Amino acid sequence: MKRNSYKKVGVWAGFFLLLMGQMATALSQDVLELIRAIDEQQRKIQTVTANFYQKKETFLAQEPLLSSGLVKFKRPDQIYWQYANPQAMEIALDGKNIWMYSPPSLQVEKYSLSRGRRSKQSLDPLLTVFQKPFGQLAKDYDLIYEGLGGDLGHHFRLLPKEEAVKKILAKVDLWIDKTSGAIIRFIMTETNGDRLHLEFKNLQINPSLTDEDLQIKIPPNVRVLEQGSP
Repeated sequence: MKRNSYKKVGVWAGFFLLLMGQMATALSQDVLELIRAIDEQQRKIQTVTANFYQKKETFLAQEPLLSSGLVKFKRPDQIYWQYANPQAMEIALDGKNIWMYSPPSLQVEKYSLSRGRRSKQSLDPLLTVFQKPFGQLAKDYDLIYEGLGGDLGHHFRLLPKEEAVKKILAKVDLWIDKTSGAIIRFIMTETNGDRLHLEFKNLQINPSLTDEDLQIKIPPNVRVLEQGSP
């Protein structure tokens, strides 16, 4: 798979496990109480499946890049994406590596998350939202509560604190379901103006998932190519 395919996929991946620890004192007491309530909801979430709808807006393309499919998540760090449109593709993350499989290619590309500083900085915002509690997010981001977004629930904006991250990432917007505490919309805006939209529908909270359910089932005739970094 070519590098621009990886760009198309974008920095996914973000969405559930929004918890709470220590928050910035600039937040009001009401917002702190809200985040504590979200924390209690999120502590109960161990697995998730959902249909996802992705839109990537980039200066490299005149029209947005649209895709959709199924996503599965399992604590602490397993994420599996099955793209149905515009073409079949599977992506699996296991905390250390990214596995990417496009059936027509007859090969799986394996990327190490530990290599490539810039790639890791690009991936961190969404992976962090997947994996870290809200209190830990506050260490790396200024958190701003933007209020209720209608049916989308509570809207939070994350602004990066680290200068190196600011060179890549402008902001992250999250919408959190009022009932379950799950993230149902994610928008990441890069400093160059590119934007990644992810929306999640038909959420199932805590379905029965094994580790194998979040792995790519590689056919015997498909090669695995070790890559340095995404």
